[in-house]
Amino acid sequence: IKYEPSKVESYIDKLENYDADEIAPLCIEHGLNEAAFEIYDKHEMHSKALKVLVENVMSLDRAQTYVEKINEATLWSQLGTAQLDGMRIPDALESYIKAQDASNYENVIDIAQQSGNVEELVPYLTMSRRSLKEPKIDGSLILAYAALGKIHEIENMLSSSNVANLEAVGDKLFEAKNYKAAKLCYSSVSNYSKLASTLVYLDDYQAAVDTARKASNIRVWKLVNDACIDKKEFRLAQNCGLNLIVNAEELDELVEKYESKGYFEELISLFEAGLGLERAHMGMFTELAILYSKYEPAKTYEHLKLFWSRINIPKVIRAIEQAHLWNELVFLYAHYDEWD
Repeated sequence: IKYEPSKVESYIDKLENYDADEIAPLCIEHGLNEAAFEIYDKHEMHSKALKVLVENVMSLDRAQTYVEKINEATLWSQLGTAQLDGMRIPDALESYIKAQDASNYENVIDIAQQSGNVEELVPYLTMSRRSLKEPKIDGSLILAYAALGKIHEIENMLSSSNVANLEAVGDKLFEAKNYKAAKLCYSSVSNYSKLASTLVYLDDYQAAVDTARKASNIRVWKLVNDACIDKKEFRLAQNCGLNLIVNAEELDELVEKYESKGYFEELISLFEAGLGLERAHMGMFTELAILYSKYEPAKTYEHLKLFWSRINIPKVIRAIEQAHLWNELVFLYAHYDEWD
């Protein structure tokens, strides 16, 4: 090896009584990589022979041919790791599947997702699920199915046993604007707030309103209400709005939303429907008086006669004065003891 390297390979086949673990590393040290490979292969040290092909000869193609010849699970796994390091992702996935080895699933999933090898990842994840119960494996399979548009496969998976963190998976799908798949995940864990938001993006406004009712969350009601207004689904918007106007702090923003779009009749109809609610408050009666003064002045006097005791009189006075409704102004001054 030291002085006549050209003769080494001819002796490999002739000689038997030498220590492969001693001679092969010396060959590598002196750049005799092929000789080292032949030594390990002759002594059936297949893993070390494969390592020489990958790290020293640096030929993944030869390494794959060698593993196909030996066809041992441990070698397929070793090859898969080498192919993964070499960014030959589809080949690596296939090798891991042949090895039936899911132990490196975290790296495999991360690299395959980053490189966009989603379709090739599916059979690997399917194989991995048979031996491991890991949230990342199940969650990644759902994400892969979603990216491939395989909604039916997601439904089947969710209807059977799985350990995916479905809310987190749903969030990723929502961010990716894959709303159909996100809907399935949120439905499966009964996350009504996020489900209602998703249904809005799917233009399923009736279901969004029904789900918002289950969520009973102000933020969700506002989101669904805004969407219904934008789509001119005023009946559904009113269902949402009735859950908003009972909160005094939501009135200004809600009124601004309708008024900015010119939906005055729909806004008045919303407040009229809300007066009979158990949680009706002074702000609602006050706001409706102001709206009447702006858009339906003929209704203003009757409203004031019925509800003068439930309105914020100074606030309504300012609106009535701007509208030049003098009889109504006299009425309010009288009930506010402003006789001058």
